[in-house]
Amino acid sequence: MRRTSILVDPLVMTELEQLARRDRRPTAHLIREAMERYVTERRDDVSEPRELPAFVGIGHGPGDVANRAEEILEVELPTHLDPR
Repeated sequence: MRRTSILVDPLVMTELEQLARRDRRPTAHLIREAMERYVTERRDDVSEPRELPAFVGIGHGPGDVANRAEEILEVELPTHLDPR
């Protein structure tokens, strides 16, 4: 394990200590448990599918996408690489 320091609102810490006494577990254990739960829940959020550029799939308009690849890339790709 790795040691760290955090600032906690005094009222939250008081409630946490009361919960730890009630459950007969160390306060640090409750904090680790809460952090693990938070990270696990957030990890699931990260796996949300990203929107693909419009040129992925069937393409736009008439014609074979393979024949229009350069044209499509010139129009679509720059908008997906722009960091703004």
